[in-house]
Amino acid sequence: MTASAALLPQELERITRSPGWRQRRTEVFDTAGGKVLVKGQRRERHPALYRLLNALARLTGSPFLKAAPMHGGARAQQVEVARLAALRQAGARVPRVLHVAADHFVMQWLGDEHLGALLQAGHPHAVALWGEAGDALTRLHARGQYLSQGFARNLIVDTASQPPRLAGAIDFEDDPLEVMSLPEAQVRDWLAFLQSTLWLLPLSPTQVDKRIDAWMLLEDDEVRQQFLQAARKLGWLRHLPRRRRFGRDTVALQGAAEAAHRFALRHDSGLS
Repeated sequence: MTASAALLPQELERITRSPGWRQRRTEVFDTAGGKVLVKGQRRERHPALYRLLNALARLTGSPFLKAAPMHGGARAQQVEVARLAALRQAGARVPRVLHVAADHFVMQWLGDEHLGALLQAGHPHAVALWGEAGDALTRLHARGQYLSQGFARNLIVDTASQPPRLAGAIDFEDDPLEVMSLPEAQVRDWLAFLQSTLWLLPLSPTQVDKRIDAWMLLEDDEVRQQFLQAARKLGWLRHLPRRRRFGRDTVALQGAAEAAHRFALRHDSGLS
């Protein structure tokens, strides 16, 4: 859908009447301007998860681990619409909001393929897309912005393009700046991105380390220093059990911790 596309009145009526997004929370529609995604409101999440993450953040002295409140309802919708507008104004690739109603909103549909799935499938362009995503993250941070959930599953890929390209990022229902500083939110982006991708990458540790070092050199001093602090504090997680029966989340966390430990060893004497 182009930047100037708008929904027709009959399309809006069809969307408003549909039970699909009410039952499943999201629904994709074909319109004259292309596919759009309708997103209904979710209930507020149970606070137990927030308490656990916040306790862990306090225990480890890691503010970037704080849970950003997932408010639910109209407030979560307001957060996401506002974040999408701010990101687009900063030049980020995110869906354009086309319509906002009391209980849902409509935005561009970027596609259903994401970086995590392509990495897991061993797609021939997955490594290049991983690099493209990291480069995009440095540009986003340079513009004073940040993601909300910077995981590979939220980095949408346009596989119809040749070669495939990063179409944009999704999922902005929470705002980390409610509980942390901008540099902390940007470090949080890197941790989410690396945790969700490194365990799937067919690259050597040396190749991974080279890319991370290059990305960190493009970040502000405060972000680099806080990333180094995070690497020091989280590196011990590399000692988690290596057996996959403990779940892929454990394997993914361990892969990121290995890279964090190597980063701390390289840069504890000062970032070059």
